Order: sequence, then structure tokens, then C-alpha cells
Amino acid sequence: MRARPVTTLLGGLLVGLLALGGCSAGDTSTSGTAPTSPSAADPSTPTDPVAALRSRCASGIPDGTPVRPVRLGGGSGPSLAAADFGPTRGSGTVLVLLHQTGPWGLCGWGRFAARAADAGIASVAVDMCGYAESTCDPDLPAVDQVRVAVAHARDDLGADRVVLVGASMGGSRTVLAVADGARVDAWVDVSGVSSWDGIRLLDRARALARADRPGLVVYARSDGDQQYDAAERLARAAGARFVDGGSGHGYELMTDYRARLLPAGRAVLRFVEARED
Repeated sequence: MRARPVTTLLGGLLVGLLALGGCSAGDTSTSGTAPTSPSAADPSTPTDPVAALRSRCASGIPDGTPVRPVRLGGGSGPSLAAADFGPTRGSGTVLVLLHQTGPWGLCGWGRFAARAADAGIASVAVDMCGYAESTCDPDLPAVDQVRVAVAHARDDLGADRVVLVGASMGGSRTVLAVADGARVDAWVDVSGVSSWDGIRLLDRARALARADRPGLVVYARSDGDQQYDAAERLARAAGARFVDGGSGHGYELMTDYRARLLPAGRAVLRFVEARED
């Protein structure tokens, strides 16, 4: 299955697209969890980088959350817009967060990243190529984009341990990146669609197992029995833990609209904090 990113919003489609806030492939997110934000063309948009990011993400980043916009990579490689959440240096574990589809990019991770910051865990959430404010080839393999974010986590945030976490499209690309050799210490796939970029995730399970990195797969039955069963099979074949996510998809499984952790979000934080590697 191949899903193309949304890069422009035209006239009367704007409201409808913003209500989706999730993946075009397998995402059942509701508009109740999507942040609202002024148009990027709004002349009142702040010019201060932090204020501009908060304006862009609006309710997606809870008030008081420590957040710093950054630009990763560039030169001859991908240029990724990103945001650091939580501690600034020497934070031990750092999460690299890959988003769902839709125009919001990294904003969708703001609520969970805020709760991780409360636990002393730093995160870097990225706009993947073809989404939001990143400028790079949308067809660039996930592993090449992840490498840029992992280098930032280790070199700039002082991580001694990096955990790659993705939701829906990001979950699928997390699996593909780890199978392709991303140098992370553990990984989490939340609602990853069973096939992405024309690749069936189960076909990469042996590569995941060979990578010998602790993994966690989170899935909800509300996405359908076929996808749920595929996620369970992927976890078994990869030697990863499987958690029933309850009801919802992607970000919806992690926090509620008030940024309170839900059971699946708590399970992910426990997995991240366990340091089982």
C-alpha cells in the first residue's frame, strides 16, 4: 500500500482535512483529538520560532511544555523540521517520534511528548519528508530520515539510549527503519499499518529479530480483526511484546484530548523506562 502525503490545502477542503488529523491508510482518528491552528498564511502568525511552533500546533502542545524547534540535517542530506521536548542535555533516554499522515506532522506527538517530559524523558519529534515544514524527497527511505534524528538525539541531546516510536504511518516506518538497520536501542510501533510503501511488515520480521532490539507493538481491535491479527503476528515473529491498545488509533491510544495518559500511553512509557536492552 502506498499513501502519498498531503502537502497543500486548497480552499474549501481545509476544514475537512484538518478534521482528519491522522493517517489516510487505516487511521480512525476522530476530529476530537486533532489540535486547531491558524492558517500558515495568517499574517498574525508569530515570528519567534517557539511561538510560531506553538501557534502551528495549538492545543497539540500543552501549555507549559518545554519545547524547542530545531532544523536537522541539510546540506546534501534531508532537511527535517523537528521539535525537542523535555530535558536539553544528558537526559539518558531520548525518544525519536515519527508521526501519522495528515498536515499536522510532528504536532500530533505533542501531548505524549509532554507527558514523557514530565517523566524526565526527552523527545525529538520530526516532520517526515513531504510533510509540514520538512524539505526533502518524500520517497526518501525512513531509515535515512531516522538516522538524522538519531544523530541529533545522541550528539545534541546527549542520549545514551534512543527509542524509536511511531504512530500509524510512523509505526510502519519505525518497523521498516529498524529492519533496515537504524541504530536505535529499542522501538515501538503504535497502530502501524500492516503494509506501507508497498512492503508487508511481516516480511521484515526476520530482519527485526536479527536486529535484536527490544520492541513493542501496540494495536487496537477497533482497527479491524485483520489488521489486529497482523500486528500480533508481527510482534511474535519479531520477538517483540504485544499490547492491546483498547479502542482508537495512533495518538488516540496514547493520551486523551486533555493530554492525560491512557493505558496504552502508560504501557509505552513503562516500556521506555524499563531499559531492557
